[in-house]
Amino acid sequence: MSASSSNSHGHILQRAAAAAAQAARLRYAAVGLRRLAGKVRYYPTTGQKPQLTPPLTAALNAMTDVLNDLQRGAADRADEEAMFATQGDAAARQVRQGHVAIDQGTQATAAAIGVLRGIFVDSGGATIDAPYGASAPRRHHPGALCTIVAERAEGLASALESLAIIKANLAA
Repeated sequence: MSASSSNSHGHILQRAAAAAAQAARLRYAAVGLRRLAGKVRYYPTTGQKPQLTPPLTAALNAMTDVLNDLQRGAADRADEEAMFATQGDAAARQVRQGHVAIDQGTQATAAAIGVLRGIFVDSGGATIDAPYGASAPRRHHPGALCTIVAERAEGLASALESLAIIKANLAA
């Protein structure tokens, strides 16, 4: 094994470890978000609106930080795909599928966080839900949205962990 090949394999292993750490951060934030989801209060008939608490803000910010890191790493992922392409079609395909899953998971989680943050913005007296006489509620309860965001973050964490394992095995 040449020195440059050994160096690139070491770099791949470092990136795999970083991806595993990002997955752990996402899972930790998702656990906190799930715990807080049961504490979100929203009663449209009484006018009680959901409140964005500091712990809820911290969990969403932690997820957003990881998502921003993942979005900034798109160029690195393209370089990795090119490197793994030299190892054969199967390796390149596995890495490419992992990167697509991460990109899609990042976008879906970021969109869900955006919707959730929008729910907590003061609506100026307007209610989130339609009256039951006219139709069913148009949106989920904010606590349910917290759970949906946590689920998406956990799915992204699984994709990160899977790809980290694939890269570590291919680099070995």
